Amino acid sequence: MKLDTDNIIYNSKRFAENLVAQISKISIVPFQDIVFKSVDFRNKEILKPHLIKIKKNTHPLIYIIQIQSRKDLKLLLQNFEEYYAANKAKIKNIDRVNLSRYNRTQSHVLYVGSSTTDFTTRIKNHLGTEGTRMYSLHLCKWDKSLEYNLKISTFEVISGTNETSERFIVEILEQQLWDTLKPVFGKRSGL
Repeated sequence: MKLDTDNIIYNSKRFAENLVAQISKISIVPFQDIVFKSVDFRNKEILKPHLIKIKKNTHPLIYIIQIQSRKDLKLLLQNFEEYYAANKAKIKNIDRVNLSRYNRTQSHVLYVGSSTTDFTTRIKNHLGTEGTRMYSLHLCKWDKSLEYNLKISTFEVISGTNETSERFIVEILEQQLWDTLKPVFGKRSGL
């Protein structure tokens, strides 16, 4: 197979230049800080009235999940390590919970993520009240009813051209934030 490698390089360069132009017109704007007490998300029924805390967004979001107390974080991670070992022994896609990657960092940040569609459902996944197949924190499944406050800081990704930012661009921005904060859980975006 013969490839026109010069054309591939030219098109790749044009793509990168277009990406730089798009990113230069983007703003990351604080949107909302949400605090949940762990007792607010023990199950779906308990969580439901607290979901009104989450404002509807019109732009893609990047979010940061953190526990407000270092002492609580230490206890929470001890609980996670016990659960993680037992969960690994379960059968994938049958009874195993798909947990976010455990990075074992010393960060005060639990997770950095983004959402271009249904942010509320994504948060329900992280809190542990919505299914087990999505890779998430699933907090209430392993926190052993520890009492702690969870803060979720959200930032809107707003394009200066009034167009919705492409998922790819949101992931680039999320990745930079992830590299800066080095969260305890999750992985860099799929770039």
